Amino acid sequence: MFELYLDTLQVSVWCMAIVYLISGLDELLFDSAFIAWKIYYRFVLLRGRQRLRLSTLQAKDEQPVAIMIPAWKEAAVIAGTLRNAIREIDYESYVIFVGIYPNDTETHEAVLSVIKEFPSRIRIALVSHDGPTTKSDCLNAIVSASKVWEKEINKQVEIYALHDAEDFVPRYGLKVFNYLMPQKAVVQLPVFPMIVPWYSFTEGHYLDEFAQVHVKDMRVREWLTGGVPSAGVGTGFSRSALELVWNDEAGGAFREDLLTEDYEISMQLLRCGASSAFFDGIVRDGDLPIPSMRLWSLAGMPAVRGRFPDKFWASVRQKTRWTLGITLQGWEDLGWGGTFFQKYMYFRDRKPIFTNIANVGIYLLLLFWLIPSLIDALFFSGTLMPPLYEEGSLLEKIIMINLAILVVFMFVRAACTWVVFGPTQAILSLPRLIWANVINFMACIRALKQFTIARMRRQKRIAWEKTEHSAHPEVTPP
Repeated sequence: MFELYLDTLQVSVWCMAIVYLISGLDELLFDSAFIAWKIYYRFVLLRGRQRLRLSTLQAKDEQPVAIMIPAWKEAAVIAGTLRNAIREIDYESYVIFVGIYPNDTETHEAVLSVIKEFPSRIRIALVSHDGPTTKSDCLNAIVSASKVWEKEINKQVEIYALHDAEDFVPRYGLKVFNYLMPQKAVVQLPVFPMIVPWYSFTEGHYLDEFAQVHVKDMRVREWLTGGVPSAGVGTGFSRSALELVWNDEAGGAFREDLLTEDYEISMQLLRCGASSAFFDGIVRDGDLPIPSMRLWSLAGMPAVRGRFPDKFWASVRQKTRWTLGITLQGWEDLGWGGTFFQKYMYFRDRKPIFTNIANVGIYLLLLFWLIPSLIDALFFSGTLMPPLYEEGSLLEKIIMINLAILVVFMFVRAACTWVVFGPTQAILSLPRLIWANVINFMACIRALKQFTIARMRRQKRIAWEKTEHSAHPEVTPP
């Protein structure tokens, strides 16, 4: 039995080492691609060109924009979100559509209270049935309501901007959409969480993850594939983009049987040849946001800011939905079609199924080896437990390579966090990585369980666990 235990440990070490090696080499490749892009951008794309200025954005005639905010049980945050948005947005031709269910009277009343203050800026899109259903269902109801509104004003909506009920909408975001569309079918703005206290590791780990994705990964994805996935907020869709994926049988442009409809629709558009862009530029000569909204070295970037769960299980539930939608349902629904680089991005989107388990698996593995080793050293003079790996073996070489890659990964993540949030948060990103691994591991296990049960029961839809929002500070100028 003891030999079986040791053999199981040895096989597990090999499995973890191989998973880490494959994932680590992938991260090194992506980091190298980012460096190559930065060199290309700095010395080729920028040569002889002026940086984007506010006057350039203002020079283009405004296209009508519909801001889409799906809402279910968002009475605690929706009023603050709407007031902040209307006070902040530098754009004239827009209307905010809030999707509300008939049985959500509290959210309805909260929105009505803001409509009294800004009657020309907000419209309610009432879903035809009680909720909750899915975010997609609510979005499709909003698009339908916008078409009714178009007939009333005899003008077409040309841009649909997607936001959540807790977002801090950036000042020049709509101007960026207006500037890049309709040449681009989809435009994604950077999304960065709000700064949190140093001890808030649960909410704080989102800072590190979003900084890495929206400073480095999204830029490389656009360069290699010509498209980027929607982040669910801060996404602009052109009218032609939604028409391209509109499905009368499904009742709209957004798939109601998927949990991450934003990811799916952007990937489908990329497959159809629609071009998309990730805008991470600085708007020169624009007014800076108030201090609490500024980014460390990207103060003029029109980035969406927001709050994320600060409780462990709330974060696990949110990430369970992301894992279900992007990794599992995405694998099932989108398959592996597309160009070589599109397939490569699918690999990166889906590898967390393995890496999230391996990240915590290695902690458990070390524990299962360390405890018997201590017992062996204390009571058996170290004669029973062999070393975890033989000196000079192939396994030792792989482990050493993985440790070196891990150091690089942590440095890159800290650097991305530094650029967006400053040095203090960059230092905190190092210990937060361990806590992030635990959250992602639990989310991955829950996602696999829910997905397996649903398929065994032949259920196409999987229950949607909405993220709860309890507070939304209204931001006013100092």
